[in-house]
Amino acid sequence: MLLYDPDNATYEIDGTRTDLALEYRDQLRGPYSIELQRVLDKMRSTPMKGRFALVVVEPFRKFALARLSGERGVPPEVVDGVTYASIAEAEWDIFKRRWQELTGRELDVPDP
Repeated sequence: MLLYDPDNATYEIDGTRTDLALEYRDQLRGPYSIELQRVLDKMRSTPMKGRFALVVVEPFRKFALARLSGERGVPPEVVDGVTYASIAEAEWDIFKRRWQELTGRELDVPDP
C-alpha cells in the first residue's frame, strides 16, 4: 500500500488559476480539461483523515457536510450548521473548501 506523503506530492495546485474553478463550477459533471482533472485528482487523493464528505440527511433532499475520521469503524464527524439542498450545491462548496486547504487561498469565484 502506498502512503500519501504531502511533502513528496508532485502536483501543486496554483491558487491563482480561478479559471479552473470556474470550469468546475460550470461543468460539475465534466468533461474536464486535463489541467482541471489534475486538480481534482489532487483533491481526491488527500489523506482520508479530515477529508470532507457528504452525509445524506434526507435522501435526494438534504445533505450535511462531514469530516472523515480516517479510521475504520469510526463514523464521520458532521460539521454543525452546514447543510445543502442539492448534491450540486454540496459539491461546489466542498470544492471551494478543498481549494482553500490545498492552496491556502480562499476561492474568490461567485457561486452559480
